[in-house]
Amino acid sequence: MIRTVAVLGFLALYLAVASLVGLPLAYLLRSPSVLYKLGRFGIAVALRLSGTRVVVEGRDHLRDGRNTVVMPNHVSHLDAPVLFEALGIDFKAVAKKEVFKVPFLGRVLRFAGFIEVDRGDRTQSRRAVDRAAESLRAGNCFLIFPEGTRTRDGQLGPFKKGAFVAAIEADSVIVPAALEGVRELMPRGRLRIQPGTIRLRLLDPVSTQGYSYDDRERLAAHVRGRIAEALAGDAS
Repeated sequence: MIRTVAVLGFLALYLAVASLVGLPLAYLLRSPSVLYKLGRFGIAVALRLSGTRVVVEGRDHLRDGRNTVVMPNHVSHLDAPVLFEALGIDFKAVAKKEVFKVPFLGRVLRFAGFIEVDRGDRTQSRRAVDRAAESLRAGNCFLIFPEGTRTRDGQLGPFKKGAFVAAIEADSVIVPAALEGVRELMPRGRLRIQPGTIRLRLLDPVSTQGYSYDDRERLAAHVRGRIAEALAGDAS
């Protein structure tokens, strides 16, 4: 529990200080790059404090990340910070509106080009998909959890189609990803972080060329199958 308190205390203080320093610099430079650098440094320190080690495999599958959507499974609050630090790319994300209400963090995310979504509003959700597709066409990389929320039992859940619609509309490349070991360190419903090793496997890219809006379910099933196969292979 001491590790968890140390991590949370550090992050609360660091978020405030880094935002107060980073946001003026980002506005001055007209670029969010300094925010990403500060963010990765803070998360790297937090992971070290928590005793978390991350092993990344298949990094070459990500290439330069342009017009790419990284799609991992989602089991823990640790997933996003682990991916942010491990991928090493200034990616964007579609995040639920509640995240943007966190002091300091909301302003940072908006400046960095993250997209707010209200899951209960279909019209707003569709606008979020359109904005994501536009950002992808501009060459940005996105991290999207296709399950939409953390799984309750550790099993891979059903995939929502919005991320696949955005990828199809932008002719993006999808990089499926398998996160393993995260649930054991911080399962859903628990705040305490256990020290240990997380394995992140970036799988072979999937091109969306040739897919149409009507193919979104077929594409989602294909990507889900790739992630499920990777997770099952590790379990066996």
